[in-house]
Amino acid sequence: MVRELYQRLREYFNNLPEPTEEERQFIRELNAGYFPITSVHRDDLEGQGFDVEKISDDDMQNLAEKMADDYHEQLFWPSMEVIAGEILSFPKVKTKDFICPKCNSENIRYDIHESRFHCGECSLAWDDKLYVLVEFPEESAPFEEQGTGYPAWESGDNGALYVSEEDYIRHTGKSPERDKCYCAVCWPDSQKYMGTKGCEPIQDENGIRDFGTSAYWVPLLLTEEAAERRMDKKKAPVCPECGGTDIDILSDEGVAVCNDCCLEWPYAED
Repeated sequence: MVRELYQRLREYFNNLPEPTEEERQFIRELNAGYFPITSVHRDDLEGQGFDVEKISDDDMQNLAEKMADDYHEQLFWPSMEVIAGEILSFPKVKTKDFICPKCNSENIRYDIHESRFHCGECSLAWDDKLYVLVEFPEESAPFEEQGTGYPAWESGDNGALYVSEEDYIRHTGKSPERDKCYCAVCWPDSQKYMGTKGCEPIQDENGIRDFGTSAYWVPLLLTEEAAERRMDKKKAPVCPECGGTDIDILSDEGVAVCNDCCLEWPYAED
């Protein structure tokens, strides 16, 4: 029923001759690529012996949210994998890069909300845009021999390197400490970090080639603090799907993501 209603809404608004700005925003949200799976109704509870006369709409909303969380945490990914791959034969991107750096499994999924890869075999999660500072000669030597990483000129240790989190895990077999993780922040976003303690300009030839001029190595914890300060200054939007206010705003992508129901929709900041 929900799928049919969603499709009818989409068709209705898509065919409006002169939609208002509010309607155009709603149309963009309807066409954002999300497809409802199922719903829960009082009839479902009544069929299991529950007294639906004593269950409010708020109770039903809470039940729906809890069931959605439970499904997403336990069965969503394996069910999607089996049905899309084995039953419907959906094609997959063929690339040797999608391999777990810890166990070499190809059972990998990418979470667009976290911007992280997840291994279905060993549960490892990693960010392919994150780098780790390896400072001691015995730690950095293997990467230097492989020609991997970027020099950390301002480190006190000779031969220190910034290496990708993926390479770090592949070599050490463990995830890095967060205070050793860095982001390569490109221009013009790097402007705010110039002259900031702990931030280092990217000056080597390979780094300039990959990240551009005026890029900086910025501690992950510093970027997270900046993101938290930006969120504190803003009034959180309300999710159009579940009414939740636990929202992440991805400014670079122009979208907002609800952490309660995982809905993503176009969002322009004031």
